[in-house]
Amino acid sequence: MSVSPGPGMPSASLLVNLLSALFIRFVFGETEIRFAGQTEFVVNETSTTVIRLVIERIGEPANVTAIVSLYGDDTGDFFDTYAAAFIPAGETNRTVYIAVCDDDLPEPDETFIFHLTLQRPSANVKLGWPRTVTVTILSNDNAFGIISFNMPFSIAVSEPRGRNESVPLTLIREKGTYGMVTVTFEVEGGPNPPEEDLSPVRGNITFPPGRATVFYNLTVLDDEVG
Repeated sequence: MSVSPGPGMPSASLLVNLLSALFIRFVFGETEIRFAGQTEFVVNETSTTVIRLVIERIGEPANVTAIVSLYGDDTGDFFDTYAAAFIPAGETNRTVYIAVCDDDLPEPDETFIFHLTLQRPSANVKLGWPRTVTVTILSNDNAFGIISFNMPFSIAVSEPRGRNESVPLTLIREKGTYGMVTVTFEVEGGPNPPEEDLSPVRGNITFPPGRATVFYNLTVLDDEVG
């Protein structure tokens, strides 16, 4: 059974054509700007590290200027934290470059976010996805420190009789003091097993975050051996 449209009612094919025309006008009447390609970077802090960001335009051709800028405070880790990219109507993409600054500061891993915005937003030009880029700069300059003893190379101790005696060890963490750092030690040498004269003979020494000096005591034992 077929149903014919009544007087004043548009046909089904006419409705389809109208909807298609509206859909095509909506899709092709807009311009979208977004990042293309890689949007997450993990890089080393070197003077030769350059991050390549591609910005593309899809949809209706238009002259568009996109802005790439760092979100948050400028910590001096990049030579430039702002870049503008003009995409003319006859082209579809532009590439901008962000150079990493190699400073001498001991720093931990740092993550930064760059945002994409439009210089002149309009009703027909909008931002698409992705519109952010994440850059992680790995720690360098010994951010977590260099551990060493801060005491004479050789210490002479007399073995106590009838008691135990402590020998203080001083360890320092130079350069950086970021995070918690644990070092492992082990006592070696001697004519007798070290367990007979010292305690402990192995273990861990931990530097809390921000701590540059740690004191650790070894115990000299009275082994009652003449």
